[in-house]
Amino acid sequence: PILTALERTDMERRRVVVEPRGDRKLAARDEASSGQGPGRRERNKQEKLARIVGAARQLFDEKGFTDTTTQEIAERADIGTGTLFLYAKSKEDLLIMVFRDEMIATSQAAFRTMPATHCLITQLMHVFGMMIAYHDRDLDLTRILLKEIMFPASPERRDDVASLMRVVYGGIADLVAAGQAAGVLRGAADPELTAQSLFAVYYMSLIIWLTGAVTKKRFLEQLNSKLTVAVQGLNTLG
Repeated sequence: PILTALERTDMERRRVVVEPRGDRKLAARDEASSGQGPGRRERNKQEKLARIVGAARQLFDEKGFTDTTTQEIAERADIGTGTLFLYAKSKEDLLIMVFRDEMIATSQAAFRTMPATHCLITQLMHVFGMMIAYHDRDLDLTRILLKEIMFPASPERRDDVASLMRVVYGGIADLVAAGQAAGVLRGAADPELTAQSLFAVYYMSLIIWLTGAVTKKRFLEQLNSKLTVAVQGLNTLG
């Protein structure tokens, strides 16, 4: 049958009312998938992960790493143990996750509060000094941690360590590049490789301190001297 103009207008009106509702659902789904904003499921995952990491840190502080169980962490985070293992396979995994978040925050704070100087040694001692202060809060936990980050047990934990080192290397590389631009460091040195080398000096000195071979005072003195030797090779001549 032939539709009257009124009927066609009514159908068009009803169709227009229905279509946007579906469009809004598609738009919301597209927004979540396009990276414009996390969807509800992703937000729930992030919130749950934050609870897990927070619970692990609290229990490590309260009971120590060795005496804390994954069951206790799950209970503190208000999740099941099975759910916990979807995010971390072991306590060691959780330790690296806690360390990654806290050391990234520590490193970023160090670079934000940099002394107003182009002396690279002073800048490095500031950055490494804040890292050392972080580790000094619990040396036993730091010793366990370093074993885990040197030989990560899974690709996920390797990614955690890599994400931290990008922040550290990037910050030190920026300091080197700034010194080169100011004319106080040789411009031929690659800032990224230089950053990795300088961090290696710090890291090996840190390990020596953690073995108990030197006092903290001696550790800091030696670190300053080693960094001086390393940086002198970057200085401009005359």
